[in-house]
Amino acid sequence: MMNAKNFTAFATRKRIRERDNSPDMFAAADEDEEVISSDKETKNESQNSRIRTNPSKDLTRLRPSSKSNFQTSQSSSEQSPKRKIMLSSSIQHHHDNNNQSLPSSDPKVSGDCSMSSLRSTIHTNHFGLNSRMKEALHSHGGLNSTRIECSNRSLSSETPPIYTLNNGNIIPSQTSIHSGPHYGLSVGVWQAIQQTKGINTLYEWQDKCLNKAIKTNQNLVYSLPTSGGKTLVAEILMIRELLCNHKHCLFVMPYVSIVQEKIRTLSSLAIALDFAVEEYAGNRGSYPPRKRKSKRVIYIATLEKAHGIVNSLLELGRLNEIGLVVVDEIHMVGEGKRGATLETLLCKLLLASICPRLIAMSATIGNIDELSNFLKAEIYTEDFRPVQLREFIKTGDQILEVSGRQRGFQENFKHCRSVSSLSAESRKNDPDSISALVSEIAPEHCCLVFCSTKKNCESVAKLISNNLSPTLLQWKTAEKLKLRKALEQESGRLCPILKSTLPYGIAYHHSGLTADERQLIEEAFSSGTLCCLCCTSTLAAGVNLPARRVILRSPYIGNARLTRARYQQMIGRAGRAGFDTHGESFLIVKPNELTFVTNDILMAPTNRVDSQLAEDGLRGLQQLLLSLISLDLGGRDRKTLAETLLHSTLLGQQSSRQTISATELVDQSLKSMVEKNLILFGKDEKLEVTKLGRATLKGIVDLDRSKQLYNDLRLAQAGLVLATKLHLMYLVTPYEMVGSVIPIAATYFQAFNKLTTEELGVARTIGINETVMVKLMSNQQPKIERSIIERFYLTLMLNDLFKGESVWNVSELYGCTRGDVQNLLSSAASFASCVFHFVQELDEFWAFSELLLPFSRELSMCCTTELIPLMELPSVAKGRARMLFKAGFRTLTDVAKTNPETLVSRVDHLPKRTAIQMIAAAKVLVYEKADALRDEADSLLELVPRPKPLVPLDETFQTQASNFMMPLLESRSIVASWKIIVPEGEFLIEFEHGSTSGKRVLWINGTEHFRKDWMFRLVGSEHFRIGRFDCKLDVEPDGTFGLIYSLFINGQDITQFQEISKRKWMTWSVEFSPGNRHTVLFEKDTMDVWINGTKIDCEVQFIDGGNLTKFSVTGTQVVIKSLSSGSKRQGMIHQFILGDEILQPDIDSK
Repeated sequence: MMNAKNFTAFATRKRIRERDNSPDMFAAADEDEEVISSDKETKNESQNSRIRTNPSKDLTRLRPSSKSNFQTSQSSSEQSPKRKIMLSSSIQHHHDNNNQSLPSSDPKVSGDCSMSSLRSTIHTNHFGLNSRMKEALHSHGGLNSTRIECSNRSLSSETPPIYTLNNGNIIPSQTSIHSGPHYGLSVGVWQAIQQTKGINTLYEWQDKCLNKAIKTNQNLVYSLPTSGGKTLVAEILMIRELLCNHKHCLFVMPYVSIVQEKIRTLSSLAIALDFAVEEYAGNRGSYPPRKRKSKRVIYIATLEKAHGIVNSLLELGRLNEIGLVVVDEIHMVGEGKRGATLETLLCKLLLASICPRLIAMSATIGNIDELSNFLKAEIYTEDFRPVQLREFIKTGDQILEVSGRQRGFQENFKHCRSVSSLSAESRKNDPDSISALVSEIAPEHCCLVFCSTKKNCESVAKLISNNLSPTLLQWKTAEKLKLRKALEQESGRLCPILKSTLPYGIAYHHSGLTADERQLIEEAFSSGTLCCLCCTSTLAAGVNLPARRVILRSPYIGNARLTRARYQQMIGRAGRAGFDTHGESFLIVKPNELTFVTNDILMAPTNRVDSQLAEDGLRGLQQLLLSLISLDLGGRDRKTLAETLLHSTLLGQQSSRQTISATELVDQSLKSMVEKNLILFGKDEKLEVTKLGRATLKGIVDLDRSKQLYNDLRLAQAGLVLATKLHLMYLVTPYEMVGSVIPIAATYFQAFNKLTTEELGVARTIGINETVMVKLMSNQQPKIERSIIERFYLTLMLNDLFKGESVWNVSELYGCTRGDVQNLLSSAASFASCVFHFVQELDEFWAFSELLLPFSRELSMCCTTELIPLMELPSVAKGRARMLFKAGFRTLTDVAKTNPETLVSRVDHLPKRTAIQMIAAAKVLVYEKADALRDEADSLLELVPRPKPLVPLDETFQTQASNFMMPLLESRSIVASWKIIVPEGEFLIEFEHGSTSGKRVLWINGTEHFRKDWMFRLVGSEHFRIGRFDCKLDVEPDGTFGLIYSLFINGQDITQFQEISKRKWMTWSVEFSPGNRHTVLFEKDTMDVWINGTKIDCEVQFIDGGNLTKFSVTGTQVVIKSLSSGSKRQGMIHQFILGDEILQPDIDSK
């Protein structure tokens, strides 16, 4: 452990740049920046560390207070922990002996990086510059404003670690990360991890596992029960890879929702440590990943998207850019088609000439040795849970505690207590006493109730709310009202069941909800607004929502019996580390089910992971062989491929147990692929991949569907209808969704009759015509294939969504759940991306390549143009994007530059934790766009270097030239402008119009709202929204050679709108404090008050002849007094009373 002597030395950025003769990556930073460096000497390092600083700079200016001496232990301990960044664990001990520091890694481990001999040290002199700098570091250590930037300066053993103090923020450069006491990471990096992850100490097993992983530097598979803290170990190893080895990382996760959650939670750390995170899920992500010049990336991807990333990098010989691949939930390798995809991915990585290091984690696995042999990995297992879990079985009124895993009943169960229902009526309505079990801990603690079906979730939620005490209605009433309002805003209405259960803090959660609804409910549960969720088993495998108590409604999932693995996964949600001392699980069983539960769940052996390559008609094996042949990884002849299958797959590891013949399996697979025209035999019986095979690989298309997709594209190409999007929509309607929604004949007929002439042409091209419709209505089977009929039915659903119909309306019309509708939309957008990559490999479909890329993006957003930028945020769908837009956040930049408090106050039911993650994610995306532009510019300048001026320009001339050119560069050809005031704020609308090109640009408050270049038409209309108002800008000829520009708001021209506005609201411009002026708008009809475009909470008090609207601004109490004038023509009189003064309204609103 480091003592007080071992701090970091200082040096200015200028000196380091002069010494290294290297370009300065912080050239645009503020002149007051200081650079802290740590000089390392192999001998007497503490004696040789020194301070180098620009004498003209006074570092005391960086402190928020006037105190110049070093903080005492008392003052340090009084600091808010959120604002404190300590330079090392030892310093934390120095200030507060009661705080436990994070355990350091083994000394042998800390030197694992290439700069292993370096240590971060700083000399502590008495007072003066050292003390002032240390105090500045402590005072300005808040992570909210910290960004750690890495230089790509060449490294050597003599180069010291560097810290940049940018306006008080600690910014270590890349060199500082090559050593440190925390698993090879520097103190500053470790503190960033500590703060963003909210940890003080690691668990003992995490420390052991990390030490083992770093010492051996081998592949690793580790297994622990659910909620044991596995992910943090993987994240620390990825950060080491990024910062020490300067390699990208690939994080493979099972579901889109988990990918998006991980993007949000890692964004803050990405900003602090200056790396990037990229989402590869749904239609997000491009192949191959963008090549980067400096910044390192964590690609967070679903199984299928990770497969695409690896394929593209292998094809281009760029796999060496990936240093570490982390696989979450490795046990999924044994789960059906997706398991085969995962095994294929891992096999290709292991066969690559330069194989990235593999880290795999999972819950307890029965055959982890086979998995480790397949991955050529070391094993780490532990039976650890952060909080104690107590398991109970409820049968009748008796509650039995699970006390063992033996064969006899007495050895397994111990009678604990009896449970009684809340009342006789409750016993009748709730014979299983679920309500009683929930009421024992609600609302102070949270409870999850797992149900066997989606319908059961809804009925149990209603049952519990009907039997709970009315006192729960008083718990967090305001938060529940905000949640209800947010759910209503999401899709325009609220489910009747949620409407009745939300007041009690109860909700249901399953795939029938939209993504926005699920997210709002999850956030409400995490924040304690909801105390009970009735959910399906998929929640246990998805986002992390731990609770004090978990109740399993029955030992079944649908009609299938519950397995031990699924049971362990669900009860693993019980107990929240840091909040609960223990967790509880209750499995409700009938007396005749006790034997089955004991033998098949409690005492069943730990589930094994079996390869899926040979299942489902050898689909998985065919996919693997096609990849190996295409990438020339496992040979291109039958014999070599069979040997590869035997020695380099999990299937091969299990061959003796499963008694398989590798040669026979390979022969069967190759024969099937030849029949599908995916491969062919070339010279010397060498296998070659056909164009269709390469397209199938590139698009990650199901091998059995590739020929069908090819034929559909050929048919469409012969008569492609571009007057409507319906034809493209049909081509990207996913094949696997066919059959998920059974067509309703009357609905089908109604939707068909609503089609336009162009859309009817598309239907007839596909084979759907009036004859087909008549036969469907007559309950007869048309001659056309049933799959085409069902697929086009799904296309009609997509078409309605694309045209702006709400998810509610579409789900009711077509007879499915809201979640099914949204799942169709997201699956279609994802499949559109697959089809785009498919056609890129086939020259004959060049036209589709141009059409599908933008259409995929349009389909994924499926919203008005102004919401598209906001929907780039992870987990932000149309509903939340609409809320953000209404709250005044129009772009990613708007979100990135705000603060959590403002975001929470302006968006209904947005928890602060989610707001912090959303802002961090927005910043990451903005930085990513900026980095991409910078890299592109650098690449262009490398091709065409910028020439040096023949005659050097002096500084005065450059300044004068800049001042002369700036107005010319900033000028815009504005042809019309309007200024309007609405409740959402004051807006300056400016329209830029190219008189020859037809270019149209709309500016709102100086920000570009939309740009349309080369329209080739001068007249027409543009539609947009401002706040709640629909706006239309008309461009019409004036009868000569000029143009007339007119603005209409809600169907009224601007003059009419402003006249009506004067009758609807009043505005005052008020200076509540010197230099702090606000615009206050009062809506006369609703008595709502808006300040600077934000609606605020008010108290309305009724008095004789009128009312008082009371509110406060920056602590100042304000009253708007509304009294009857006594005249019907004049109506109400409204007075703005500030203290004893009555303020006059603005002239425009009188």
